[in-house]
Amino acid sequence: MKRAIVYIRVSTDEQADKGYSLRHQEEYLRKYCEMNSIQLVEVIKEDYSAKTFMRPAFNDLLMRLKTRKLRAEYLIFTKWDRFSRNAPDAYAMISTLKKIGTEPQAVEQPLDLSIPENKIMLAFYLSAPEVENDRRALNTLVGMRRARKEGRWISTAPKGYDNKTDENGKKTIVPNKYAPILRWAFETLATGRYGVEEVRKMCIEKGYDFKKTQFYDWFRNPAYCGRIVIPAYKNEEEQIIKGNYEPLISEALYDQVQAVLAGRRFKTIYKICVKDELPLRGFLNCPQCGRKLCGSGSTGRNKLKHYYYHCKYPCKERVKAIEVNNSFSDFIAKFQFKAGVQELYDYVLHSLFKSKSGENGANKQALQAEIDKNKERLNKAQQMMLDGEMEMADYKEIKRNIEPKIEALLTQQLSFNQIEVEYRGYLKKGLMAIKNLGHLFDNANINGKIEIVGSTLKENAVFLEGKVRTAKLNSLLSLIAYADGQHRGDKKQKGSKNCSLSGIVPRAGLEPACQ
Repeated sequence: MKRAIVYIRVSTDEQADKGYSLRHQEEYLRKYCEMNSIQLVEVIKEDYSAKTFMRPAFNDLLMRLKTRKLRAEYLIFTKWDRFSRNAPDAYAMISTLKKIGTEPQAVEQPLDLSIPENKIMLAFYLSAPEVENDRRALNTLVGMRRARKEGRWISTAPKGYDNKTDENGKKTIVPNKYAPILRWAFETLATGRYGVEEVRKMCIEKGYDFKKTQFYDWFRNPAYCGRIVIPAYKNEEEQIIKGNYEPLISEALYDQVQAVLAGRRFKTIYKICVKDELPLRGFLNCPQCGRKLCGSGSTGRNKLKHYYYHCKYPCKERVKAIEVNNSFSDFIAKFQFKAGVQELYDYVLHSLFKSKSGENGANKQALQAEIDKNKERLNKAQQMMLDGEMEMADYKEIKRNIEPKIEALLTQQLSFNQIEVEYRGYLKKGLMAIKNLGHLFDNANINGKIEIVGSTLKENAVFLEGKVRTAKLNSLLSLIAYADGQHRGDKKQKGSKNCSLSGIVPRAGLEPACQ
């Protein structure tokens, strides 16, 4: 009696879940074996695509046939598309199975492959499913490109959005709970004061744990400003379409972030220290050899960690970090404005604020009028095209000319909005901060401490004989303040960590955050 292995496969996950196709194929093939007096050796079930033979169950079957752990004269299935939907791969696998001594056969499309003419029918049976797959894939591709050209988002929603269906039954995306924090992340990165990793850590502090490997890519995704990128295809060039969903940020803000990421703006002037206990790391030189001091912690006998600034081997310079930090705090606490400086600053800032406010207001009004005028032109052109009074090609040409102008004007407007702050009060707080740098340093977080150090010192300091000593201060501080305590009889009084100065402690820099 001839032996046969029954191979059944479904083409979609839905069929696999329901099981109807599997059950139908198995019942049909079992009856076929009974009617033709064929011994059924084993039933192999599969729910993988037939585009390739990279299928677990089929590969396991092939290995057992090759090692003679399983023997059968036939491998039977209902139709040839259950066996394969790729003609070249199917011919190669048929040849492999024949060498093993197993003949594949479709019971609903039987072919005697020993007859040469039957190979023409085999080619048809194998090619038809492949053509069907290719046609379905092409239709899907064309449909997706058409949907994107209409401004619809049809793929998986980016972070900050959820996939939804609108009232017309079409797919779209809507902002979710992550949208506000992502918008804040874009705005923060656009300032150029922070790196991507720093922004990610600040997001974590706000309660949103974003993965490091994905966070950078989000800032490169134009979907957040409402742009949908349609890749080039055949004779069509790459296109950027405005999406018909709600953008998280403006296009001008997105372009500004790209400029920051590309390094075209805002260069960092110091290295961020990540240890709270070592804010002066990178700002101290060794008094013995002149090299920069490193910083690290060591665990003592009581299992408490102690931090030190130290030089590299073989230099043996090593000082306790807490002593150096306190010495630097005492040093900057002695800063005192020179006579008349504060009054002069008040006058200059007041005049500057009044002139800038008037100038910026006029410029903003002119910019908004120009933006509105160009938008109106574009809307009129679109209406004429829809009414048949203008050709599509003419409309596209007008759109191509006007949209870059609008983008440039929006970028200018964003710059004005960022400059337009209450900087009279803002810089007054900055002056107050300079007068109280010691307390400010004590209460600031690590990023704030580093900015205070970097904004105070022009050259690296040296810790010698229990005091921080420096050759040169920041040029501005040298002009407006005494740094040696003269004209000031009282020294800094160490106050509580929750003193009244906490309200002007910077979150990540010398300048306090605007309210």
